Parts: sequence; structure tokens; C-alpha cells
Amino acid sequence: MDLWRIYADSWHGVGMGSAFATPTWIAVLALGSTFTFGNATALVAILFWISPILIMWSMHMLVRTFTARRWLLMGASVSYALSPVAIAAINQGRLGTIATLMCAPLIVKALPRLRAIEVQSWKFIFGLSLIVGAVTSFSLPFYLASSIFLLAGIAKDYMHFRQNPEGILFKERLSRWLLLLATPFALCLPWSLEALTHPTRFLIEPGISVAGGLANEVILANPGGIGSIPWWFVSPVLLVILVAIFSSTQARFYASWGFSFLLAATFVSSLAISAHGNASNTHVWVGTWLAITTLCAVVSGVVILDGLRERLANSNIHYRHILAGLGVVSVLAYSLTASMWITTTGANSPLQVNRTSVLPPFLGISPGTKTLVIRNLSVGATDQLTFFVARENDAFLGDPDVAPKSSPAIDKAIRDLVDGSGLTSSKVLSAHGIKFLFMKNPVDDQLVRSVDGIGGFMRNSSTDAGIVWRVTGVGERLVFTDENSKSTPMLIPDDGAPVVTRSPGTLTLAENYDSSWQVIQNGARLVRTKNEYGLPQFLAPTPGEFFLIHDGTVRRGWLSLQFIVLLSVLVMILPAGRRKREISVEELT
Repeated sequence: MDLWRIYADSWHGVGMGSAFATPTWIAVLALGSTFTFGNATALVAILFWISPILIMWSMHMLVRTFTARRWLLMGASVSYALSPVAIAAINQGRLGTIATLMCAPLIVKALPRLRAIEVQSWKFIFGLSLIVGAVTSFSLPFYLASSIFLLAGIAKDYMHFRQNPEGILFKERLSRWLLLLATPFALCLPWSLEALTHPTRFLIEPGISVAGGLANEVILANPGGIGSIPWWFVSPVLLVILVAIFSSTQARFYASWGFSFLLAATFVSSLAISAHGNASNTHVWVGTWLAITTLCAVVSGVVILDGLRERLANSNIHYRHILAGLGVVSVLAYSLTASMWITTTGANSPLQVNRTSVLPPFLGISPGTKTLVIRNLSVGATDQLTFFVARENDAFLGDPDVAPKSSPAIDKAIRDLVDGSGLTSSKVLSAHGIKFLFMKNPVDDQLVRSVDGIGGFMRNSSTDAGIVWRVTGVGERLVFTDENSKSTPMLIPDDGAPVVTRSPGTLTLAENYDSSWQVIQNGARLVRTKNEYGLPQFLAPTPGEFFLIHDGTVRRGWLSLQFIVLLSVLVMILPAGRRKREISVEELT
């Protein structure tokens, strides 16, 4: 899998095609796959295998700044790695949440230095921005959460400035706050900028849209969804936060932020939105928010428990003894039951090493072949028909993030096909370049009879995998229609060779309309319009050779800007020095 090529492409052959910006985490994985000799599959597999260890290590690096007690260090690290959000993120393959769990403790470790941000070096500011940008590339919700924290810092400084005007000091602090806010966003261009036009992307994470849990689960710090631990495995996160809020130590600071993010997660989990090309609404996964909440709870617990034994031993029995006992018992009980669940029921998680293909192998023989896949899914007590347009293979890494919404014409054709009135459904599907209709088992018998009897579909095969029909019509990616309305399929060479026509006519491209699609003849661009289905078509007044291209100039420009930003950040992070001849004799002596 050539991740660098996928990241640089201006057009993505997913569904009916899209020109969405490839998410930045694809480039991060492409860079990381260098250590696995370009094998991205091996990199992702290794990442999920060692993620619990990395999560424990990052938390260990954080809590060692609060305590030197080994039992407390180990307990905090294990509790963090066994938290409901960590288990669910690994079981569901949530890269964004896993990146947050791994890197957030390292970021929080640097937060105390922000109290005196005006004296921090630019090297530190840019270094912290780079780490935040790396997590942002995997999770836009993390950028939203970090922006809330940074804006709170700016607001606090502004209120202090109004009471104690110190212009120079305020400007020094403000410039660093704004740099921490803007640099991660700039590092993820143009993906982050495109998200501003689709604000719901700041609530969702990479990958297929799988529903998260409901608010009653999230309030218990459990993200829910398939592969998560049952809700009655109550973690001690909420209890620790509620206790720490009333603490007189610095645990109150972390608990207050943890409780705020828990409330935000509960609110966001009540939202149901459509994303990643999915027409149906699904409840938002709030793993990133709960990862921060869990982190705050662990730190608060460590601050409270550090030295608590000595303090309790020198005092009379009161409510602190009871709360400490309940906290320790709840942590031990949850850790034991969660460990047992992981090795038994939880081992059958949605994230599997073996790969089950949806499409039959013979449908992927011809490159670029489009197949309409219809599946009958059981959702609760009801069955739902779902569909998607597949090319010669199943979805690859990053495909869901650039998937377009379904064409209204295709939606109507399928609705008519289901209710038995789709006399023109085959014509519409063929015009969109769809050659096959595949209905995966278990099939809907009534829908099968409708497809067989409606006309325009020829049954090719019926196997254990499902039933395949051939859609009548031309059904190619590029179709030439001459002046006599005769349509001829045109083969688009992979090597960029020209397409040759013998008469004037119209070239129709079975891809979603985009202004970057161009057909070049004799160095001139042909006039581009939309046909009745919203597909791009080009008027060819004279026969000859044509070149079909998708102009990626804008995409290359954005990538160049992103590279300049990254290079500038790296230069600011690297240590600076002077040549010996630039140093005065007094300094040398």
C-alpha cells in the first residue's frame, strides 16, 4: 500500500470519487512505515500489539513527577491502560483515541511550565506544538479539547491584564499562547482547513463510522459501542474525580478539568451525525474526551494517595479513611474484572488480524470496476438494507475519511429498486459506471425477486457469498457519445496515453463532478459541463487524441505549504549554534 501516493493524490477512487484532502495521519503512518520497510499493515499491527505498553509507559512518565512510590507508579500505569476507553479503543481500532492515550500524558507533563509561559523558550513552545500537532493529525477532537484549554489560558491572562496592565508581559504570554493554538492547525493543512467547512469533523475520529455509547454509559467514563466493556463494569474514574474536586491539593485542578471534559463527552455522545460518506446518523464516539478525563482522574488519584497512608495513620478514623478504602477497593475490583473480561469475552473484538473480504474475488479482476454492494444488516430487532459503491476491492486504510456522500441519483435508483418500481434503475447505475450488483448473504428474498423481474439486471452467479447481477448498458468509467447518440466505452490507459475518438461527440466521465477534471485536446481544455446525473461531461467538437487529467495543482500547493510549516517548526526546535569565527575573543576566553 503506497501511503505516500495516497496522501499526495488529488483524487481518490472511493465510491463515486472525491477530492477531499487526505488526512494528515496517513502521512504520519507513511513516515512510520519506513521502520517496517514500507509495510503499513505490519506497522498498524505492531502499533496495536504494543499500544498497552506504550500507554502504560507514557502514564509512568507523567505520574513520576508527582510521586516516587513504585507501587503507586505501577498502579497508576496499569489502571490507565486498563481503563474502559483504552480497552474499547484497542478493540475497535480507534487510532485517534490510541494516539491521545499515548501522547496526552507527555503533553500534560509539560503543562506546569505554561504557568510561566512568558519565560519559556521558543524551542519548548515549538516542540510542544509539534507533539500536539502529531496527535491532532489523528484526532481533531483532541485539537478541539486542547483549544478549549489554551483559550481558557488566554482569557485568564486577559482578565489579569485588565486588572494589572503590563503590556509587555501580556504580549509575551499572548504570542506564545497563540503559537500553541495555531501551529498544530497549520501542521495539518489542508485537512484541518477543510474541516472548518465541515465542522462536524472536529467531533469524529478517523476510520469507519461506528456508533459509540449513549450518555448513560459515557457519564461512567465508558465510551460504549461494540467491543467495549459492559456498562456495569463501573470504573472508578467518576468516583476519583468527584472525591478530588473537594481536595485541597493540586488534585482539584486536574479533577476540575477532568469533570469538565466528562460533561463535554456526555453532551457530545448524545449527538448523532453522519460522517465519512455514511448517509445514516450514528452516535458520536467520544474516546478522545474520555481519554483526557481518565488521565485527569489518574493524576488526581496519584496526588491524593501520595503520602495518604502516613496522614491517615496519624489521624482518627473519619470519612477520609472510608473514602480511601472505597477508592482502593473499587480500583482493585475493576482491574481484576476488566482483566478477566479482556482474556475471555473481550478477546472476540471487532479488530481482527484475519481479513474477511466482502466482495467476491472475481469482481476485482478488472481495475476500476464499480460494484454496488447491498447488505442486509440486523440492527437491534430490525433489519436494515445498506449499500455502498465499491471499486475492485474493499476499503483500504484512509478510504472512509475521504469517502464522498452517495449520489442522489443512485439513492433514488436503489429506493425504486427496493420498492419494485425501478424500471430505469439499471440505466442510472450504468450511467454511473457501475457494472455489477452484488447482494451479500443473507439476502432479502423479496428484493432478489424484484431485481430478477424488473429488467436491466442479468444474474451472473449465486454462491454462498451472495448473488451477482450484471448491469446492462455501457457501464464504463469514460463513455464517448457521438452525434448519432451511440455510446462507446473508452479505455483510460494507466500510463497516461491519450484516448482517441473518430468523430465529434461528448465524453462523459463516471466520477463525481469536480472542477479539477480536465480533458486536453491539442493543448486546449474542452468545455466542461454537467449531465442530467450531475456527472462531468466534455464537448469534443473535433475527433482526435484526448488526455484526461485531474489537475492537482491546488493539492500540490497545499502540500508545499504544509512542508514549509513543518520545516520551519523543526528548525525552531533544533538546537542553535554559531560558527567559531562569529564568537568574540572575550567569549572564547
